[in-house]
Amino acid sequence: MNKKTLTSLFAESLYQIPDYQRGYAWEEKQWKDFIQDIDALVDEEVRGHYTGTVVVYAARNATFQPYGIKHLRVVDVVDGQQRLTTVCLYLAVIIRALVDSGDSAYKDAISEFLYSGATCKLTLNNDTDHIFYDLLKTGQSNIPPQSPHQRRLVTACARFQGHIDRQLAARGAEGVAYLRDLYRAITQKLNFTFYEIDEVSEIGMTFELMNSRGKSLSTLELLKNYLMHWVSRNESEQAHRDTLTKIINTSWKAAYTNLGRSAGNEDQFLRIAWTLYCSANPKQWTGYDGFKDDQYIPLRSFTKRSKESTRDFIIRFTEGLAELSNHYAAIISPRTSNNVSGEELRWLTKIHHTGNIANFLPLLVAAHKCHVEQSISEGDYIALLKALECYAYRVFLHATRRSNAGRTIFFRWGHDLFNGKQSIDSLTRQIHGLTRHYAPEKAFLAGNAEPDYWYRTRHLLKYTLFEYELHLLKKDGHGMAPKITWSQLSDATIEHILPQSPAARSHWRKVWSAKEIEQCVHDIGNLVLTHDNSSYSNFEFDRKRGAIGVRPSYSDSDIRQERDLGFYKDWTPQEFQQRRATIVAWINERWKTEGAEVEPLLADVDEDDDDEIALQPEAVDV
Repeated sequence: MNKKTLTSLFAESLYQIPDYQRGYAWEEKQWKDFIQDIDALVDEEVRGHYTGTVVVYAARNATFQPYGIKHLRVVDVVDGQQRLTTVCLYLAVIIRALVDSGDSAYKDAISEFLYSGATCKLTLNNDTDHIFYDLLKTGQSNIPPQSPHQRRLVTACARFQGHIDRQLAARGAEGVAYLRDLYRAITQKLNFTFYEIDEVSEIGMTFELMNSRGKSLSTLELLKNYLMHWVSRNESEQAHRDTLTKIINTSWKAAYTNLGRSAGNEDQFLRIAWTLYCSANPKQWTGYDGFKDDQYIPLRSFTKRSKESTRDFIIRFTEGLAELSNHYAAIISPRTSNNVSGEELRWLTKIHHTGNIANFLPLLVAAHKCHVEQSISEGDYIALLKALECYAYRVFLHATRRSNAGRTIFFRWGHDLFNGKQSIDSLTRQIHGLTRHYAPEKAFLAGNAEPDYWYRTRHLLKYTLFEYELHLLKKDGHGMAPKITWSQLSDATIEHILPQSPAARSHWRKVWSAKEIEQCVHDIGNLVLTHDNSSYSNFEFDRKRGAIGVRPSYSDSDIRQERDLGFYKDWTPQEFQQRRATIVAWINERWKTEGAEVEPLLADVDEDDDDEIALQPEAVDV
């Protein structure tokens, strides 16, 4: 290892980030700390600042690429890609500002630290290299960013540009001198500990060492590095080492690409892979350490599994991981997937809207894989999705069970389907049985029979009213999308037809008793979706109802369920009961379970499931 400045670092090589590495991950906290560190270096008393380690892999037959009038060696960045990327973005902003100020001497710094022609000193991976080049050159991206990594790059550049603009405005005539000091601080005062790896299989061991010293890595990164370590320790023949290393790198590239485009959670994804390939029991998940167990991927002791069997499992698991990442991306972000459409998209969207998808993820990923491979029929697959949506509604939203209710058996079902131990139609029947186990039919119907405080359970209320709107549009033969989207739903879009606090001398008080108001005002029969909640206030029904062409009014609403209220002449307990009966009849039919009342195989239900559960994916507007 030796110490290098950015000047010495970039004078020797061209750097590229391999596709199997994760994309740009720094955010506001890291940017703020970085800006503060650089500003501190502007002080002449500070001679240098250690900013971290840069580890590269230089193949024995490393290629050399033209760069201006030179031919520079191309090396892979194993560690340090986040800080190198950030340094280049900030330095590009500073150099552009210096050139724009009229100091043409700094034009040479562009090729020294950033790019020459279309070749960058640092080339990013996956889908970010072109945006990175645009940002270095102009500070703007020629195409809108799509992935989280692209958006972070664009945001980081804007963050640095904003900081420089504010500093120049505040410093006036001293601004250019400040820019020169920043340039000198970044290029000459930042110190990197530089280490070069000669063997690709050493990458895993290097990461293991870094992690033992507190380097923060995701479980997915740790597993990859452990596999690299396994290869270096247990593969004596170079050809075998190269083959297995290539399989691992290729699979991780696919995984990072799919996780990036879907904003997936790396730890959650790896837990799903563990569930499908290793153990269905959620309580046996211990992070990536579980893979190091002697029955899965032992490093030294091959008593439970031979070295040959371990190698075969590594290949099967690693190649499968790339495939699983594509299915996982389709499940958590169906609208961004190329192979999700039609009924599948419709029911996956509904499951997302319930807000309770984590329990189902191993089963959903396994089912999507079977569906893509056509080992299950379209009809059976959709029937499974419908059963899961019914479970989410009945158990989580309506019966308000804990968010992990049924987790153990759902994980087991995912494992069974993935490994061909159960058929999908059998699982669908059992899901309906599990729904009745947690939310019995009689209790479900009884809970809907009388007016209740639906306004207290907002997610249940919003989901029910939104689905009711879709039902009305379909019933009337309209193929159009609803005029209110799921992402727009909030407390402000829910209207109390009978106001929560009707005036003392209003018509409301004449036709509704105090007891009836208390019992019915927050019930679903008295609630409707609207765009005009704030406009209706406590007005009388006649004014709220209005007429076609009069806005805001129920009669002129573009929301189907609200417009239906325009057909009522008044809103009394009788009209309330009539509308309520219609909605409740639809609810009871819409979320009715299928199959016999008593189902087998419920002995696997673990009533003691704790609340530690696979992380929910980031919210996606589906």
